[in-house]
Amino acid sequence: MINRFEKANILLKKFNADYILINGGFAARYFSGFHSSNVFLLYSPEQKFLLTDFRYKTKASDFCEKENWEFIEIKNGEFCKGIDKIIKKSSKLLIQDNVLTLENFEIYKKNIKNVLKFIPAGKEINALFYIKTENERNSIKQAAKIGDISFSQWCLQIKEGMSEFEAAQLLNIITLQNGSEKSAFDTIVLFGENSSFPHGVPSKTKILKKGDFILSDFGCTVDGFCSDMTRTICFGEPKREHVEIYNIVFEAQKIGLDAVKAGVKANEADKKIRDFIAGKGFGENFGHGSGHCIGLNVHENPALNTRDETILEEGMILTIEPGIYIPSIVGVRIEDMVIVGEKSCEIITKTAKNFIEI
Repeated sequence: MINRFEKANILLKKFNADYILINGGFAARYFSGFHSSNVFLLYSPEQKFLLTDFRYKTKASDFCEKENWEFIEIKNGEFCKGIDKIIKKSSKLLIQDNVLTLENFEIYKKNIKNVLKFIPAGKEINALFYIKTENERNSIKQAAKIGDISFSQWCLQIKEGMSEFEAAQLLNIITLQNGSEKSAFDTIVLFGENSSFPHGVPSKTKILKKGDFILSDFGCTVDGFCSDMTRTICFGEPKREHVEIYNIVFEAQKIGLDAVKAGVKANEADKKIRDFIAGKGFGENFGHGSGHCIGLNVHENPALNTRDETILEEGMILTIEPGIYIPSIVGVRIEDMVIVGEKSCEIITKTAKNFIEI
């Protein structure tokens, strides 16, 4: 598999540029492996510079010596000076236009004197991190495993009269006890008619009663990498029409799982899922994307939606999560994480998806 530095070199040649500037965040960690709240990377095929402040000096110095980066300490407000000292005159610099604020961009243009041209390439820089390394895949798999174990334990502790908030907090506690570093995002647990809100907020007053569907959407983290799983189960005996909706979503997700493989466009996989649900008469009740890539951020690109024409590649990790939401009545979503393969995808979320009554 081509490594990220080789991809970066290809990107520089494509734009006839000299350097890539990465403004911290998840991109800096993907590209270097270094994690802090204030870090900048400046990359060229000849040199790799890591810039951060006094707080991370020791950590950054040790990291750079080990990983063959050059450490540059920067003081508050002197980032531009640091960059200007490094780069050659009349350089062309690829920047993350999808990360930089307009204010900071104006500061860069004013204070980095040696740049001949700032070239917007945020989407292309993000694409360097679409495919996950073996270590990254293993961390995500471990996070998914914690989620699987935690969900099964949580189901055994759900009781009538609990609030959505209590159930969500219980799930959070169980995931931490099982080894998750923290929740990957705010845990969603919704009962009954509230399950019709795709991203509803757990209520402290809505209590669980017999016949309620329970929609739970949660994620764990290992080494900073996220998992994401949604299951919809029923507390007691369900209504027949609600089970029918569940079965449609279940079949739609199977179609998505069959569609996702290398060489397929993201929006083509989404369309197969969306067309199936629409064909069952619920097209207006499925208003979000069919999935998204996942890694250090729970939502990364590419995404399975109507607009994204990215061609899926081996090694990408993404979710497949169709849903149907009937306002004020019931909602169903089923979500798994998969690794894209050459001819199929590997499902790394192992929790059963057959209809469950507890």
